[in-house]
Amino acid sequence: MIIMMQRFGVSGIAIFLLLASCATPGRFVVTNLGYEPAEYTESTIYALPKTGLKVDVNYQKDVFIPGPYADYALRLLGIAGVKKNREESYRLGEVKIETNTEPDGKAFYSLTSQNGKINYELINWALTNNLILAGNFLSDTDIDVQKIQDGTNGIQFKNVTMESNVEMKEQTIYKTVITDTSFVRVPVTSQQIERKTLEKKAEEATKLILEIRSDRYYLAAGIVDPMPDNFNLQAAFNELDKLEEEYLSLFVGKSFTEYLRKGYYIIPEGSVEKEHIVLDHFSDERGLASGEGESVELRIEPAGNAKSFRNLLPQGPEAEVYNHFYYRIPEVCDIKVVHGNRLLFNKRISIYQAGALVNVKTASGIVTQ
Repeated sequence: MIIMMQRFGVSGIAIFLLLASCATPGRFVVTNLGYEPAEYTESTIYALPKTGLKVDVNYQKDVFIPGPYADYALRLLGIAGVKKNREESYRLGEVKIETNTEPDGKAFYSLTSQNGKINYELINWALTNNLILAGNFLSDTDIDVQKIQDGTNGIQFKNVTMESNVEMKEQTIYKTVITDTSFVRVPVTSQQIERKTLEKKAEEATKLILEIRSDRYYLAAGIVDPMPDNFNLQAAFNELDKLEEEYLSLFVGKSFTEYLRKGYYIIPEGSVEKEHIVLDHFSDERGLASGEGESVELRIEPAGNAKSFRNLLPQGPEAEVYNHFYYRIPEVCDIKVVHGNRLLFNKRISIYQAGALVNVKTASGIVTQ
């Protein structure tokens, strides 16, 4: 008992005082569920906890769409280096991990009193400290398999011009007129509606950009006189900036980012050795594609704090061993999420199933007469 007090500190002292406070001894036994003794006065069921990991990985897709007037950016606006092809790239974003405690289906125990009644104080202490589970054994956790958080796919270039998309063009044709002595070709002028060429529309957009810049200059220089009443100069600048940006995008293109959050629910095996779990495969060129790119791995490395308990104490209820109360302490593990050589997440998290079963031996405290 002194050894247990040294290991558990204040908690160990609390257990010791609790066990020593009961006046009348009783006898109880802890067994695997279904192996209870034939004769008993009272029984209760509890389970050892295990840890589930809810892993959320954010993936990003960056898309660039060239402007319809990209070929004329240098000649009409003097903008060099404009990209003229659609581009897509992918990135790994933030990783979050949350823990969820649920009952271990391989570790359901019965605590059976063979004389007297069960004193639930020690059991409640173990429940309060999450060392055992009892009552409602259901586990409820929300997993997002695929959820688009944001996205602006389907970009359109709407503000292509303030002018009509068509123009009237005159065309001269010749008609042959028969006279008494000869055939005479007579010119006839006709008008036809034609769609403007891309170059023509680019020239109109360039003119609008220059007019916007001119208007902004006149406002900034205070040349507009008189100014309208209650005129909001800053709001005017903001609107002119937005309008210019829309027209410039016709030449320099548009970019947008699409965010995909994918959730994974992992229950570690609870091995005393390292665990490597592949969550997905990801490449910078193709993004999430099955079997392509380097793996996104969850790595679990036990720190070894529960090793001595596993080596010194039995890891299951012993047959015909009385007045031993069993519970589980977790193993502290280094949890990492990596993609290739890149570390995405690193944190120490307690994993119950990687820990050790310990027990408190007492002649009283659990049951009383």
